[in-house]
Amino acid sequence: MAIELQWEIDMPEALGGLEALLNTVAEACFRTEGIEGAGFAVRIVDDAAIQALNREMRNIDRPTDVLSFPTVQFPAGKTARNCPKRLGREFDPYLGCVNLGDCVINLDRARQQAEEYGHSLTRELSYLTAHSAFHLMGYDHMNEEEKAVMREMEERALESVGITRDESAVSYDRLFQLACEAMQNSYSPYSHFKVGACILTADGRTYKGCNFENASYGATICAERCAASCAIAAGARRFVAIAVVGSTAVAWPCGICRQVLREFSDLSLPVIVGAYGKGYTVKTLGELLPESLSPEDLGVDTQNPN
Repeated sequence: MAIELQWEIDMPEALGGLEALLNTVAEACFRTEGIEGAGFAVRIVDDAAIQALNREMRNIDRPTDVLSFPTVQFPAGKTARNCPKRLGREFDPYLGCVNLGDCVINLDRARQQAEEYGHSLTRELSYLTAHSAFHLMGYDHMNEEEKAVMREMEERALESVGITRDESAVSYDRLFQLACEAMQNSYSPYSHFKVGACILTADGRTYKGCNFENASYGATICAERCAASCAIAAGARRFVAIAVVGSTAVAWPCGICRQVLREFSDLSLPVIVGAYGKGYTVKTLGELLPESLSPEDLGVDTQNPN
């Protein structure tokens, strides 16, 4: 794992899969920078805790959204990619990686900012993690030039794993449109109810699926599992959103499909569901499957199952 997630407050149930997501974000940041074998700790705290830390470490007596504490000091104008020897000196044999330092995220402020910016809490937490990761790799934003470079790196990393600025408008609309296209290929001679689905994976790819029925009825495959099968066959192991459309009514995923989605996503997964020509509603997988059996419960890492 590229990160070690530490909850210093009670963990909300809907964020039960956060560590896997933030690990994906951290790895994307390292790839964007061009380094390997690095990691850092991510601590989740509240307003009061980060204010105390900000006061103690920076003499600033107010809460903030994120604080970064690097272990490596880079020369002016240099970042991690330019300093392999400095990175090597921070290799931690216990962790098995180069320890870049600590990232402390304020969950209270993250919630506020997610609401202000009109995107999900997981998107905000992902951004704050990426922001801290680049701080730990030597980036800063003390002037406009530095800020522009750092922001470009952050966005490149996030977009590489399918986390975009406008996730609720463009991405959701596009996924729903692709699900509508998939629905047209439905094989449903018995129910005459067509369903289409489209999954967005962490690397930004999309996979479509449709329901296909069978004379034995029990062999019928839902659109969600059809799309999931296509994604898995192509090597995808992390889903970040899914859209599902029914031809004449809203087609909420069945229980089996919800459990299949849980295997490759956390409970914050956006599930975009609607009827053809009638718009859609967005709920999280945690809302649809509040109590679930996850791979983590059985000690399995879906990114590295072997």
